[in-house]
Amino acid sequence: MGIYLLIAALAFLLLYFALKKLTINIDERALLEPIKADIYPKFCDIIDENIKKFKDNVQNGIFALKDTEKKDEFLEKLSDLSRELTFIQTMNLSNKSDAIWQEELFGFLKEFENLIIEYLENSEELSENLRTTLMNEFEKLKNL
Repeated sequence: MGIYLLIAALAFLLLYFALKKLTINIDERALLEPIKADIYPKFCDIIDENIKKFKDNVQNGIFALKDTEKKDEFLEKLSDLSRELTFIQTMNLSNKSDAIWQEELFGFLKEFENLIIEYLENSEELSENLRTTLMNEFEKLKNL
């Protein structure tokens, strides 16, 4: 009985140290991978292009407003979003932290989506299409 207990303890220790070594190697590889912080400014450009598309589609009557009297107000808020995005992009150009970029852009995209929901007909569909488009574009940038 004692020999089995000794063998089990040794097997546990071997497994423990093997897993510890493996996780350390994985962590080291993750730390050594270059940070692709340059994708975020490019992603900001893609978001800005989408803001411009929304403006064009509203101006050309492709997207219907919930309240047509608020067309100018909506277009002005889209312009404000574009300026805010430029500010975010400029302020974070030297920033290499993924977490900060993601936090800034997540908040911004939520604001963009809320604006769509507030002013546009078929807002759920439009915001879902926007999310899908931006997600696909971000994946393309990550894989470059």
